[in-house]
Amino acid sequence: MVCTYRLYLLNRHLFIDLPEGRALIDTGAPFSSSVTGRMTWQNQNHGVNKGGYMGFTFDKLSAEIGAQVDALIGMDHLAQTTLLFDVAHRTLVSGDEMPAGFKARSYEHVAMSDIPLFPVTINGQPARVLWDTGAQYGYVTDQKFVAGIKAQAGFKDFSPMFGDLDIPQSYTLPFTLAGHDLMEHFGEAPNALGGGISPVPMGPFLRALDIDAIIGPSWMPRVKVWLNPLDQTFALAV
Repeated sequence: MVCTYRLYLLNRHLFIDLPEGRALIDTGAPFSSSVTGRMTWQNQNHGVNKGGYMGFTFDKLSAEIGAQVDALIGMDHLAQTTLLFDVAHRTLVSGDEMPAGFKARSYEHVAMSDIPLFPVTINGQPARVLWDTGAQYGYVTDQKFVAGIKAQAGFKDFSPMFGDLDIPQSYTLPFTLAGHDLMEHFGEAPNALGGGISPVPMGPFLRALDIDAIIGPSWMPRVKVWLNPLDQTFALAV
């Protein structure tokens, strides 16, 4: 079934509106959740985790993002259909065929999940990158990715997995994905615990999974992104 949703970036996060309210599109989350425990997706009503996810409540998530969040759509539901993200034209189309002009490429999964891992070049260095539309910033796990790039002011962030993150400096880094030259705002993944549910800090956690970096959704207005979890392919087009 082909469904078209109004897609929008709000405070560096991707949302659509569902009958249950504002839903965060989160390719970095393995499971979905909502305030009520129900969620309408693909014109079907599904039972999902109620009230929160991975130790957070929706009140806390809304406060951290600075916008009301009523539901989170994770990869358990996103992976059941094809997805075309067109942030510039504010649409998300699910359940359709790949449009003309796209060249499909294969991608990997994070171990024991449907979370996408893309082959990327960051600042000239090849990298295995977790695509997390629920993240407002990118993260790199090795200083080689920021070599020769001037440091900027840091930022504060929050992750249910890793807690409150106080990043002392940041970098705007070029990266190439599927032949497209893009930019993302990165911090270095912390090596100290931040109070989330993970007993391991972000940096060591990602390195243990052979993940070099995380990218969020801030670059997506420049391209259309096709994802087909059914055959593990993706594509980008202008």
